[in-house]
Amino acid sequence: MKVSLNTIKKYTDVDLSVDELIVKINAQLGGVENVIDLGERYKDALIVKVVECEKHSNADKLSVCQIDIGTKELVQVVCGAPNVRAGMYAVWLPPKSTVPASFEDKEPFVIDVRELRGIISNGMLASPKELGISDSHEGLLEINENDEGVKPGASFSKTYGLDDTIIEIENKMFTHRPDLFGQLGVAREIAGIQNKQFAEPEWYWEVQKFESADSLDFEAVNESPEKVPRFMALALKNIEVKPSPLWLQCELIRLGSKPINNVVDATNYIMLLTAQPTHAYDYDKLRGHKLVSRLAKKGESVKLLNDKTYELNESDIVIADEEGPVGLAGIMGGGESEVSDETKNIVLEVATFDMYTLRRSSMRHGVFTDALSRFNKGQSPLQNDRVMSQLLNLIIELTNGEQASDAFDLQSPDIKEAYDAQSLCEDLRVEADFINKRLGLSLPEPEIERLLRN
Repeated sequence: MKVSLNTIKKYTDVDLSVDELIVKINAQLGGVENVIDLGERYKDALIVKVVECEKHSNADKLSVCQIDIGTKELVQVVCGAPNVRAGMYAVWLPPKSTVPASFEDKEPFVIDVRELRGIISNGMLASPKELGISDSHEGLLEINENDEGVKPGASFSKTYGLDDTIIEIENKMFTHRPDLFGQLGVAREIAGIQNKQFAEPEWYWEVQKFESADSLDFEAVNESPEKVPRFMALALKNIEVKPSPLWLQCELIRLGSKPINNVVDATNYIMLLTAQPTHAYDYDKLRGHKLVSRLAKKGESVKLLNDKTYELNESDIVIADEEGPVGLAGIMGGGESEVSDETKNIVLEVATFDMYTLRRSSMRHGVFTDALSRFNKGQSPLQNDRVMSQLLNLIIELTNGEQASDAFDLQSPDIKEAYDAQSLCEDLRVEADFINKRLGLSLPEPEIERLLRN
């Protein structure tokens, strides 16, 4: 589990040094396997503005650029990227800096002043791949000049949150704590072990309400409530699938994921934040415009996102449309319903599945994913509406889409009872004496309340 110290600090104060915090985590939370100083990796990368851009006189594919690095003097850089142009903002790696993507290599690539076809180039303008943000090497990373903090000479890492420390904690320590597979849960725990307050976001505390919509024909059905205690789904229309904004790409990099597109990135980001896996389907690829959670039928098979086809048995939980399975529930979505650049309408799913059934399915089929690692620890179904609300809002922000169906919230009787009690704000009453007898302590009630709220 990769934990972002910058993210933790959004929800609780951390007064300890990194070394002191690691000692405390090792003693009271879980074994620390690795500590990554992202700030060191990106310390020399600067945001710059390309002021002038002219074709190289001796090379058709090269351009000679004059860049503003926030000082009085412009700096000359020779660049071969097809998208370089005057007026754009980019990331500059100055001479003597290390290319971030090579930072952990045995022989990191250190930039130097060099001559390219007779013209001096001072450092380089970087692509997403060279910066370790994505696999794209077709052009420079373009910076949105309207992003907060963007100006010539600004630190790239500080502007986009990459001045961070990543703490990797051994997953097995969290086996009985499903909440600790998300940044929010770890932040809550670090607040507690420091005796600090935890600033839980309001949306995570409150029962969520959803707007009514019916501009797309969509239905969700839960045929196996004993295996799927809660199944939520809704449709959105008129979305635009494109690369995520840079802030989200950098968030994913910090948390150990990789950007794909704005829809998939949103589902991954919400999972990494809350520990609750989510999934998006191409609405127009769902036959009958229907999403069903059920057990597989004899003889069924499904082609998953890894391009492999799996023969199912009747103990597998599947997500299906009107004609057959479109995903192995809680493990991996189907290749025939995935979101692509051509997708215009989508269905979002936030569900809870029986962890023992998923575990057996994954072992039988040999499929292991980040979603599974969270589901098979037993995620709480009571958080699903919070997660769906945040995912919906983020998708709308990133894609300019709009809600196009009601939010289906299909609950088993047990979950409905617990959820209704939660909605009515019923208290779970515990006496201080009950707690103290079991701990062998004599904590006063205000101290117990403070510790639990932390």
